[in-house]
This record gives sequence, structure tokens and C-alpha cells, in this order.
Amino acid sequence: MKNTVTYDGRNEVRNKPTNLKSSDSNLFQHEYNLSLKPVSVVEIKNVSIFKGFLFTIKSLNSYIFLTHVFDVKKKFILRRIMTMLIPAHTLENGIWITDEISSEYFHWFTDALSRLKAVDKALETNQNLTDNVRPQVILPLDYKRKEFIVSSLNMLGYEAFYYNPKKRLKVKRLITSTHTAPTGNYNSNIIKELRVSFMSSENKSLVHRKIYISRSKAMTRKVINEAEVIDLLLKYGYEIHTFEDYDFSKQLEIMLNVKTLVSLHGAGLTNMLFMPTEGNILELRNEGDSHNNCYFSLTSSLNHRYFYLVNKGDKKDTYSVNITVDLQELAAILERLN
Repeated sequence: MKNTVTYDGRNEVRNKPTNLKSSDSNLFQHEYNLSLKPVSVVEIKNVSIFKGFLFTIKSLNSYIFLTHVFDVKKKFILRRIMTMLIPAHTLENGIWITDEISSEYFHWFTDALSRLKAVDKALETNQNLTDNVRPQVILPLDYKRKEFIVSSLNMLGYEAFYYNPKKRLKVKRLITSTHTAPTGNYNSNIIKELRVSFMSSENKSLVHRKIYISRSKAMTRKVINEAEVIDLLLKYGYEIHTFEDYDFSKQLEIMLNVKTLVSLHGAGLTNMLFMPTEGNILELRNEGDSHNNCYFSLTSSLNHRYFYLVNKGDKKDTYSVNITVDLQELAAILERLN
């Protein structure tokens, strides 16, 4: 296994929320500084892939640090090693960027594609890694059903090789990268470079749209009084969108001209990645949640301004909460954004 550092370690310093209240300082203060390790591109020869795990049979090595975000019990690793004797399809070259959660919209763009950006940088500077042939990105077969994965990968100039996770795949030369940051955090240099990859141009005179992304078609996490929230937003000139109605290219087209983005904590806020710099982000948060700060941190990494509104929720769990927005508080923030 060969390692090449492509991005140095760095200390991330986040900007405070623009409308921070002293009573809410506990929600953010532990996020203001983060020390990140260097990002390395890794080359592994004769590696086997099975159910999202990487192994080299000859050395009996597993590479959990490259395939998983969360801890994996040893018994699962041993079970995967036992499958290495089954017949395998062989691929000459491939790129690995995924983990157990990277099929979700937020994690695909911020975790997986950040790793691809690191690999891409290494490929540009070291032609020996590929023998002048750009490898395919190796993805589980079910990723093919997610349009945003297929489209975004094509936009970045990469093709996918979809494998059946229940069958062994052997790759003679695999190129991957270490995780660029703990999930929900970002190496600002990488995330900004990724953003530029999706921007055809940046014309500040066209950046004027104000949008609200609704979660009305999501399975969980909704705004209970959304009808009243939408009425208020319309008075301030906001467009209302449900991004489930659009393919990725349409979402990207919208976001390239957005100045202000408002949404409940959820995947829709990931799309700030495609906004021109110095935009405004307003996140509708669950009361008392000091843990889920991924969008606060992303806002800072992308040089946007972060606004927030704490809301009453019907439960503490932000992943399944439904919130009621204080309309008077929302109006005050919208006035400030105007």
C-alpha cells in the first residue's frame, strides 16, 4: 500500500452565526475550531471488494479506515475475510470513495465527492497511478438507481463501475483517499475546489434568487405550520421548491443563481454547495440540538453567512422531529436578510 499526501492538515476556524444570540452560544461554541489530519491518496494492489469491505488476501489486511465511518465489530470483518475464496470478477484499475452512508445526498456530495476530488488531484500530478487511463469509480449496484449520483459523477468527468456487493470483485490497482474530514465537517480547501467543479461561471449580477426548500415530500422531519411559513416567505419574495420534483441538473441550475437559501435541517441545505460565494443560509433548527451542526460548518467553509432559527419540536431527535416555526421570529430574520 502506497500513501501520497495531497492536502496538508489544517485548522478549520468557523465564523459565528450572523444572528447569534448569547443564549444560544452553547449550540455552536464547540464547533468554532477543528484540527484536521492531512489527506492522503492510497494505492492498493490486488485488493478484493465484498459487501463494502476492502481486503488483500495475500497479507490478510482489511482497510476499515477507508470503507467505514463508524466502528465495525471484529466478527463482521472475519466473516468478510472468509468470503475471499469465492470466485471474483477482475478489474484492472478502479477508484474507491464510498462508505456505509455515502449513498445519501448529503454524504455523497460532502464525503464521497470530497474524496474523489483528492484522488483527482493526485491523478493530475502522477500519471503513473493510472497508466494514462482514468479509472472508473467503483460503486455498489444500488447507487445506479440514484440519479443525483449518476449525474454528478458524469459532470465531474468520471464513469462508474457498478458491482454487485454480494459477489467478490478483485481490483489489480485501486486508488482511494483517506476521509477528508470527520463526516459533518470539511476541509475548506477541498470543498471549495469541489464547488468550483460544478460552477460553469460565477456572474454576481445574476445572483438574486431567494428560495425555500420544502420537506413536504420527505418521509420525516417536517414543518408543522408550513402553510403559514410559506405565506410569510412569499410576502418577502421567496420561491418555494420541493427538490424531489427535479433531477440534479435542474437543482444545480436553480442554485447557481441563489442568493438566500432557507430550509429545515436536511439534505436540501446541502445545495448551498452550488451557490455563489457570500450567500445567505437560514437553517430552521430543532430546539436544544447542539450536535447537528453540519450545515453551520458547511456554510462557513463555503464563505456564506449563516443565520438560524431555533424552533419548538415534537421530540428531541432531530432526525425524526417535526417543528413549529415562530412566525414573528422568522419575520424578524427575513427583515434582516432583506
